[in-house]
Amino acid sequence: MTEQVRLRATTAEDVPTLLKLIKAFRTLPYRVVNSPADTRNVTTEELIRDGFGEKPFFTCLLLELIEDGKPPQAIGYTLYFFTYSTCAGRVLFMEDLFVLAEHHRKGYGTRILKHLSKLALEHQCQRLSWQGNQAWDSGKFYVSMGAQCNSVWSDFMLDVEGM
Repeated sequence: MTEQVRLRATTAEDVPTLLKLIKAFRTLPYRVVNSPADTRNVTTEELIRDGFGEKPFFTCLLLELIEDGKPPQAIGYTLYFFTYSTCAGRVLFMEDLFVLAEHHRKGYGTRILKHLSKLALEHQCQRLSWQGNQAWDSGKFYVSMGAQCNSVWSDFMLDVEGM
């Protein structure tokens, strides 16, 4: 039996599968809750509107395991969007990179990060950015890939109540 993985663009029909992966990611025991907004999950309707509407806010890729004789199984995803920095110019911002725990340490996260790096370069981005926690295994993974942690800047946010 051969086992392969593929990374492919999501479609609106993939949203129920994507939502299951997002919920799995958001329920990890080490996730930090900074505000009431962090406990809320996006809905199917929001993902369809915001990812597949007239002006998409994000792009998402599904990581699928393909085994002989079986339908593809979604085992991870990455969600990203392009933004702009007055310091750097074009930036690809990775909101999420998630692979189910049973598929860790197989090179899938590396594959996703390399794909996004290539995509950022193709779009003439000067930076690929994301947020992460250095204490998590993912923080160690990012550093092993050559990422630098910014110890100067802090993240600030206003949730709906604060706006």
